[in-house]
Amino acid sequence: MKPLSCDGRPPVADLHRAYNRLVAAGWEKVPLAEQRTESGLVFPIDAYASGPMAERVVIGGIHGREPAGAIALARQVDRLIEQGASRPILVMPLLNPWGYHHHQRYGPSGQSVSDSDHQLGRAPEPACPEAAAITAFVLERASLAPGAAVLDLHEDPIYEAPGYQFEGRGSYLYATGLGAARHPLTQRVAAYLQDCPLPLVLTGVTRFGEALDQGMIVDSEDGSIDELLAKRKGCTPVITTELVLTAEQDPPLALRVEVYLGLLDAFLGD
Repeated sequence: MKPLSCDGRPPVADLHRAYNRLVAAGWEKVPLAEQRTESGLVFPIDAYASGPMAERVVIGGIHGREPAGAIALARQVDRLIEQGASRPILVMPLLNPWGYHHHQRYGPSGQSVSDSDHQLGRAPEPACPEAAAITAFVLERASLAPGAAVLDLHEDPIYEAPGYQFEGRGSYLYATGLGAARHPLTQRVAAYLQDCPLPLVLTGVTRFGEALDQGMIVDSEDGSIDELLAKRKGCTPVITTELVLTAEQDPPLALRVEVYLGLLDAFLGD
């Protein structure tokens, strides 16, 4: 089914077809949850693991108006297979296919599919069924090595906030976890972003009121899956990257995907 966006993103089925090549290469696919469209179409939400005790975790597609990460992961399947042969990797490539299809930030319930406040002691119940399933998987079933590194691919559609002005064009990142800001992997990711076509915006304030220091926000407490992985699973660094969108197609989706293809190489490489 064709996505409800004119930015050129491929259908959800095309992405799942690409991710399932991981299974053909011997990866384990773990069903996490599913979402249904109004017409009854079922979108699965899956995780893929190349082996136990994953040393790298990659996440994409949490927010449906931020498609570049999920698309880049579909295009990087060969690289994932290559890296997964020598290093255990866990990939959760499209955690909100309903949002991706509908071009909506959240899932069908209107809540973030990976909200973790209930697991962090800040909410009595999960925000939505997807959040319950995804966070339970992360805490109870996901096999992660101590100090596993995490990359969560996001975009910041600042056009969603009328009246907000961000001083700069490009990207910024969050670093969460023990010593995350100084970790060599964080520094490698930051160096790549600094030299990419959407370079780090070094100073400024995000639309969420967070001040950037050298393009980075350290140890954010935002109730995200990233905070959960850092605080409850001991992952570090947990790196969340944001590509700034001043409009739905500015920068163009193709450019954002290319930036994330290079970023995945920087993160997955030795």
